[in-house]
Amino acid sequence: MLMLLLVPANFLPFGNGDVVNPISDDGSSEAVYLQQPFKYFGRTYNQIYVNNNGHLTFTQPLSAFVPYLNAGIDIIAPLWTDLYNVNGGTISYREDTSSAVLAQVTQAVNQYFPNVPFTAISAFVATWDSVPYITGGGVRTHL
Repeated sequence: MLMLLLVPANFLPFGNGDVVNPISDDGSSEAVYLQQPFKYFGRTYNQIYVNNNGHLTFTQPLSAFVPYLNAGIDIIAPLWTDLYNVNGGTISYREDTSSAVLAQVTQAVNQYFPNVPFTAISAFVATWDSVPYITGGGVRTHL
């Protein structure tokens, strides 16, 4: 499983086969059961939650929109902010094992971490597409 990275807009295509999160301020996906276990800081997870405020968790959804370090749970938080998908945008995700995506992910990880041998066997793609901040304005981010 790919270590999830914040990447430039349109790094990986979205929309084709993606599951869309419900429209809900401070909401989250249901538990997404992974095809490949994800090893993260010495722990192995088989599920993930895509939280509407721009972060991923592994054991439970997290509605918080203010980052805090003492949550006591593992979090991947590249975009953690107060987003408001009630006013538009789409939050979607998919696990992808297509050869094109795996090649692209492998190349990107090897570019950023050249001293770590890596070959992607699965990629989890989460997208916050044009979801406005609570104060207005939109963002497009892919993990």
